[in-house]
Amino acid sequence: MKIVEVNIDEMNRVAKRGRVRSSETQQLISAIEALKPGAAKAIMLGSGDTPQKVRARIAYAGRIAGKRVQVAIESERVLFALSSRQRRRRKSA
Repeated sequence: MKIVEVNIDEMNRVAKRGRVRSSETQQLISAIEALKPGAAKAIMLGSGDTPQKVRARIAYAGRIAGKRVQVAIESERVLFALSSRQRRRRKSA
């Protein structure tokens, strides 16, 4: 057996790849990773897609990509962008 050093980024990338279940999810991950602050993308709903299902897929892909994603539903499309919101911090007593 031979043990070698590995970059942690490589480890995280391989671990994420194992959780990807479909080409659709991989496309969403790529789209989220390519997003720049201040830019947004939209998914046009196809037959059999509901806005709620697409929103859930985007949220899942965002978690895999390690990005906070803001999602909005409009009649025939689901829009998403990188979230600019900061988490609230609790005040220490």
